Amino acid sequence: MRALEVLVVVGVLVLAGTVLARRLRLPLLVLLALGTVVGFLPGVGGVEMPPDVVLFLFLPALLYWESLTISLRQIRADLRVISLMSVGLVLVTAGTVAVVAHALGLSWPMAFVLGAVLAPTDATAVSTVAGLLPAGPAPCCARRAWSTTAPPS
Repeated sequence: MRALEVLVVVGVLVLAGTVLARRLRLPLLVLLALGTVVGFLPGVGGVEMPPDVVLFLFLPALLYWESLTISLRQIRADLRVISLMSVGLVLVTAGTVAVVAHALGLSWPMAFVLGAVLAPTDATAVSTVAGLLPAGPAPCCARRAWSTTAPPS
């Protein structure tokens, strides 16, 4: 029950903070800094949320938003690039993380598990970063589509 209360309070604070930031014309980085400060307050930092809440509440909402804002026509045009990125780059990232983790002392099986967990990224993170890059709309669409088709870990 505590996780639900925290979820509601955080949701209300995010909405209120966003409205306040827009009215005061503050950058969203200020909200991020305030959220970090709130995380260090006594009694707030020790809150745990069940993984099922994230899996069934937050992830579908984020992926649904990406499905509404991505161009299917552009995905079809960039299908080869998207396929190579969704498989190839995830394998390269997993392998690189495994090599670094093995160099730091993990056994090979554990290093590859760590690489498989850390390699895929979520669609929202990719779309946020891709929107900041000066590459144009086609590569941006390819990056966003890749993030939604990357094999799950």
